[in-house]
Amino acid sequence: MMMNVTRFKHQVTGGGRIDRMALMILGTLARCGPSRLSGIAERTGFDASHVSRQVADLEKAGLLSRQPDPDDGRAIQLQATSKGQNLMKRLSDGRRERIERLLSDWDEDEIEIFGRLLGKLNEATEKYSAQNEAELEQELNHG
Repeated sequence: MMMNVTRFKHQVTGGGRIDRMALMILGTLARCGPSRLSGIAERTGFDASHVSRQVADLEKAGLLSRQPDPDDGRAIQLQATSKGQNLMKRLSDGRRERIERLLSDWDEDEIEIFGRLLGKLNEATEKYSAQNEAELEQELNHG
């Protein structure tokens, strides 16, 4: 069963609550560097209006900042602040520790097989992403 990423909020240092969608946006900025809102929407697959609301929450929490786009002074680029970068590093380190704990009872062959199969699943997900997205859109709108 898949969880709705917008339903769950997490307390972040400083008292603000940030939901998973916002953390995915922050993670994209932390990995890819400064980007316009439209670029973030494209990379994450989220609607620009949803990204805009999440960006406001992230900015309020001090996790991202807005800077003039060096290529177009009329446009704004978003970037993870050092606080945002540090949060994403902590989350990444914690996720790695949890995965290591989950796999601690697996032998090397099982881990290798799992890695290979997960790679195949990721390749198939990419290969059929447009078709799957179109079908999901149809299912959502013609229920």
